[in-house]
Amino acid sequence: MLALARTLPGKVLIGVDVGMGVSRGFWRLMLENCDSPPPENFVQWLNRIDPDSGFFETVASPDHWSPRRPWFAVGKGPGGLTSFTGKTSDNLHRRLAAATTAKPIFAVSGIPGSVGSGTREIWRELAPMLKEARDFAVWPFEGDARCGHPQHNILLAETYPGLAYGAVLAEDLPTARLVIAKRNNAQRIEACKRFAAANWVRDGRVKLPDLAPAQASEDDFDALFTAAAVLRCAVEGLPIVFPRWIDNRVEGSMLLAGPVDPACKAIRL
Repeated sequence: MLALARTLPGKVLIGVDVGMGVSRGFWRLMLENCDSPPPENFVQWLNRIDPDSGFFETVASPDHWSPRRPWFAVGKGPGGLTSFTGKTSDNLHRRLAAATTAKPIFAVSGIPGSVGSGTREIWRELAPMLKEARDFAVWPFEGDARCGHPQHNILLAETYPGLAYGAVLAEDLPTARLVIAKRNNAQRIEACKRFAAANWVRDGRVKLPDLAPAQASEDDFDALFTAAAVLRCAVEGLPIVFPRWIDNRVEGSMLLAGPVDPACKAIRL
């Protein structure tokens, strides 16, 4: 991603569908066990992580879980997930993630829809890069989603495709989340047809790319709708994120939170 971004002119916003931030409950627990001066924000904390310390290893028992070894696999049987998430008062949930019903970022396996494995790999790659001279910033801890960073042309930002669908297909914004069964070919095709016929696309004279890849692939579908949702905010002069959903110290944020209200009950396509 970064290699491609470096070839593009001007400011570049890269959306990554992984957690970029931790819950406040986890942060408090981490600070209680911190041997060095406390980090100022999530990026500074990630910068300090030693990849050889065991931080990125998976634990299978709640007894072995700690802020120094937070990644876990959920075992079979009742109470498997809560035996880990119950370690903090907020169940390891960031406020925004809880509103969107996203899974805890540290769960790597054992539950449907777990996101921990992908998040862990990005963090594993990102942590060493934060220690070096770099040409990118991490939003919202560094930089602004609209204006970018004053010194870096590349801005990494967390995305959540479940917010993008509503932002693209709703008649008006702000709106509620829209649930699309993206694994279903027919639903992807129907969503792309509605996208092509949307009033904001016509009124904004938006030229659409070939939609066939998005109709055929879940990943291409998510990428297209996320980019289109950000474009719609620009076309209609809306913030990409509303301020109340931004925590630039601990929890981070997600692009499109606000134009699509995470707190509203989701509707289905």
